[in-house]
Amino acid sequence: MSAAELSRELGISKSTLSVLLTTLESHRLVQRDPLTRRIRLGLALVELAASVSTDIDVREAARPHLVRLRRHSGETAILHLVSGDDVRIAERAEPDTQLKVVAPLRTRLPRFAGSVTKVLLAALEPAEAEAIVRAESLPAFTPRSIVDPDAYLEQVAQTRRRGYARENEEYLIGVSAVSAPVINHAGQTIGTLSVACVKTRARERLHELAIPVMNAAAQTSRRLGAPGEGRWPSHRRASNSSRST
Repeated sequence: MSAAELSRELGISKSTLSVLLTTLESHRLVQRDPLTRRIRLGLALVELAASVSTDIDVREAARPHLVRLRRHSGETAILHLVSGDDVRIAERAEPDTQLKVVAPLRTRLPRFAGSVTKVLLAALEPAEAEAIVRAESLPAFTPRSIVDPDAYLEQVAQTRRRGYARENEEYLIGVSAVSAPVINHAGQTIGTLSVACVKTRARERLHELAIPVMNAAAQTSRRLGAPGEGRWPSHRRASNSSRST
């Protein structure tokens, strides 16, 4: 449509429309034909639609594995997905017990929150992960939070070697967790599968839960078309960890 047609259709002045179109163009939500100056929808809408579709696909792929993890562990199983600069809870399976970790959907995690962030940092090249860790003071969410950069980077290196991350009341008092990477068809780590345990029931269970969590994450990743076995390649983990320690 032309700007005049849009102005009449929307019932707004041309000056107001011009401001709106400038903003929409800056975000690639609309575009103008360079010759006719007529306006059409932009490619960013396609990207937004693909993002929503991908999110739904990952949730569907993860859901049965979350349910199995909940049954196996008796604890809360969670899918965290990266969304821009945020990490959010995209899906979860909570036990029916009164004492449990509650995971509200769409909750945003702060930077350096628990085992989830360790997994996401471990997916990066060591130099990039180190630059992120050393760029600012590490937050003290609880008295058990790791605030020393060298100690935190060692945890990231261990995560690369093992293929999963653990945390013991580092983000929330009374909560321990195990997380493993969810990988898409392009081999990118797009989130994590985690089991979040009530601390009183988790004293000896974090190591025991690592294999089920890694298997659930790998099976979810394979459903998304991840290369190989849906895990980080062992040679990549060994190579990266040797450069970061």
